[in-house]
Amino acid sequence: MPREIKDVLDDILQNAPGVIGAILIDLDGIPISLSGRFDLPAEELGALLAACYSSYAQVGADLGQELSTVMTEYKSLKLYQIGMTRGGLVIVADKDAYLGMIRLEAKRAIKELTEMMIASEESRERLMAEHKFRAPSEQEIKDVLSKFM
Repeated sequence: MPREIKDVLDDILQNAPGVIGAILIDLDGIPISLSGRFDLPAEELGALLAACYSSYAQVGADLGQELSTVMTEYKSLKLYQIGMTRGGLVIVADKDAYLGMIRLEAKRAIKELTEMMIASEESRERLMAEHKFRAPSEQEIKDVLSKFM
């Protein structure tokens, strides 16, 4: 049986102690697949993550640098976001999770996920319909972001 994107995300949770969730989003922030638990609905989380990554990418561009990863530490969580050709992989872990292991698992997953995403146009449409995902409007993104400002 061929592996699915969710299988790759599940592997991250199994192999990296302290990881509580992994989500793969496309460039628009639409969730492609997720594993684990998240406190926000997947559509809102995806929109926020895409907006944040885009903001950091713009800072890098202004500094003449290309962004590849964003690592954010909160009071009780770590968030590791890796840019990909058609989206991004985001891993959420407990505060005490070992970053080296998270990076190793992310690196292993990126290669396989990139190959899967190349052939995922039809899967994306099917998943969006199945989970009732849709691309958020610019106003919806602003509304979500305003909750955190």
